[in-house]
Amino acid sequence: MLNEVKKRNRKVFEALFRDYYPHLIRYAEGFVFEKQACEDIVQSLFIHFWESCGKIDIETSIKAYFYQSVRNRCLNHLRDLQIYDRHKLLYLEAAMNDDDSPDWADPDISVKIQEAIEKLPPRMAELFKQKYFEGKKYYELANLYGISENTVKTQLQRAKEKLRTILLDSTSLKFFL
Repeated sequence: MLNEVKKRNRKVFEALFRDYYPHLIRYAEGFVFEKQACEDIVQSLFIHFWESCGKIDIETSIKAYFYQSVRNRCLNHLRDLQIYDRHKLLYLEAAMNDDDSPDWADPDISVKIQEAIEKLPPRMAELFKQKYFEGKKYYELANLYGISENTVKTQLQRAKEKLRTILLDSTSLKFFL
């Protein structure tokens, strides 16, 4: 069959597509839990197979090649998702640690952070907002609430940890944990 596809036999290619496509989708769903992404992965495999079949050297069977290729593409997709979510998380942490800049540049992140802050205990949420959105200093917050600066720092650190957990749970990284 590979030789026929290398000869650009469209009917053989279409038969391979019809036979393997639904099975490869189900296989991809075992790695990636989003149907559209699975369909995109399998379609891109078939496009690559058609465009590059002259260069492809299959040492096993076409079936084994397809399944191994889908597996690798799914793992690459998951790696890319993790990198994207990790960058968002690193951005969030950098923004929370930047005392000079209470503004959030990315509106998507801002919405997720606002939703996560609402899940914090009320006092912790207020401290967090006043520190990172209003730019108040530790000593100002300590005087305002009648607590020590160390208590303010501890509460803010706990808030960051809770937000990190909440935000991780709301992203696709939950599939890696």
